[in-house]
Amino acid sequence: MTAHSNRKLIFAIILVAIVAAFSVFGAAQLLNLGSQGQTIVTPGWEIYNQIVGIQYGNQVYKSSNQFTSPNFISAPLWKFDVDNSQNGAPTMEVTVGDIHHVDFTGSDIPNNQPAQTITVNRGNHTYILDDHIYLLTLTVRSIADFQEVGGFASIPNFNHETSWPRTYSTALQKGIAAPAQIGKVFDGGVYLTFVINPWRGASIDNSVTSPGGYDLIDGWAGVMNAYVLSVSQGQVANQWADSPSPDNNHGLPTPEADAPLTSKGTIAAGNQVPMFQDDGAFSAPAPTTHFDNSLSPDTRIPSSVALYLPVQIFPGAKTHGNWLGTVDTLYPCDGYVMYNVRVDVLQSHDFLLQTAYKPPTPTPPVDYYTWAESWWTSFLHGLDPFAFLGPFEGLAWWLLTGGIIVFAIIVLIAIFAPWVLPRLAGTARETVKAARGK
Repeated sequence: MTAHSNRKLIFAIILVAIVAAFSVFGAAQLLNLGSQGQTIVTPGWEIYNQIVGIQYGNQVYKSSNQFTSPNFISAPLWKFDVDNSQNGAPTMEVTVGDIHHVDFTGSDIPNNQPAQTITVNRGNHTYILDDHIYLLTLTVRSIADFQEVGGFASIPNFNHETSWPRTYSTALQKGIAAPAQIGKVFDGGVYLTFVINPWRGASIDNSVTSPGGYDLIDGWAGVMNAYVLSVSQGQVANQWADSPSPDNNHGLPTPEADAPLTSKGTIAAGNQVPMFQDDGAFSAPAPTTHFDNSLSPDTRIPSSVALYLPVQIFPGAKTHGNWLGTVDTLYPCDGYVMYNVRVDVLQSHDFLLQTAYKPPTPTPPVDYYTWAESWWTSFLHGLDPFAFLGPFEGLAWWLLTGGIIVFAIIVLIAIFAPWVLPRLAGTARETVKAARGK
C-alpha cells in the first residue's frame, strides 16, 4: 500500500471516528432511561426531597396506576397524564432539583456555616441554636399533545390539549367543538416532601452544658417553615421561537387567532408554603428520625414535612393557515412554572447535616436538542455569552460547535490529506461559475 493510500485511510478512519463519537453522544442524550415497577431510591444525603403526589381537581394522585399514559414516577421526576392522552388536561412533567445550603440571600454556603445563630432564654437557662436555610427548585411544565383526526375537505379536525377552543377551523363551519376533544387547563399542584434523616452515629440522647454557660441541645433538627423565595413562569422555548399571537387570524372574517398561553404559580414570592405532616397520606412516610422529644424546643416541630405548591398551566397554540386561509395544523406552545422554595431548619448548635456539594441550579425547560449548550456552559463553568439570544441560544451554541468541528476536520485534512483541499477549492470554483452561467 502506498503512502498516499495510507494517508487516505487514516483520514477516513479519523473522520468516521469523529462522526461516530458525536452520533453516540447524541443518541445517549436522547435515551429515556426510566422504567416502571422499580423500587424508588431517594438521595443518600442527610437532607433530601422527593415528589410524592399530584393534586388535580378534587383528587390526589399518588401512584403510577392512577394516571393514563404516560405514567412515569420517581423521586425527582413525574411525567403523567390525568385523562385522555390526546385531549383534555395536558401531559405534565414535574422535576425537583437537589437541595442547596444557603444564606439569607440564597447564595451557597458550607454546611458548617449557619445562616444565623440564635440564643433563647428560658428561665435560668440560655440555649444556643443554629438556623440553617435550604433551597430547592420545583419545575412544572406541560407537554401538550394533538392529533389530526380527519375533517372536511381542506378543514382538518383535531384532538388536542391546548387552549384553542375548537377542533376545526370555523371559516366554513360554525360551532364549538365538544369539550371532550379539546384542551383543559391543568389547575392543581404538587406535593413534595422535605426530609431530615441523619446518618447513624450522631449523639442524640442527652443535653450537655457548654463551658460558656450555654445549654447545648445535642443532636436535634426540625423544620420551622417554608417560603417561596422566587417564582418564574412563562413559555417553554421551542426551536423556531413560535409563540401565540392574537393577531394571527390568517386574514379570515371569523376569528381564527392563535390560542393564548396561561402559566402561573399561584403563591407569590415571600409567602409561606402550605406544610402537612409526612404521615403517609401522600406516599410512604419518610424514615422515622429518633430524636429525643425532650431535646426539642417543641414536640410539634417535625423533622420531615410535605410541601404543597399550586400551579395553573393551559398550553397555548400557534395556528397555521392553508391555501384557503383555514387552519390546517396547530403548534402547541407549552408553559412552565419554577418555584424556588426556602426551608428554614432549626438545629442544635454544631450539629451538621450533610447535603450535596455545590449541586447544579435548575434552568427553565426548553423543547429542542441542547446538549451542545449544556456541554459548553459546563465547560465554561456557567458562563453563557449567548443567553441574550433567548430562544435562539441553543442554535448559537450548535453553530459554534459545528464551526469548531468543521475547522477540526479541515485541519486534519490539511495534515493527513493536503491534496484534498485544492481539489475541494477547485470544485467550489467550478460550481460557482456554473451557477452564474459562465
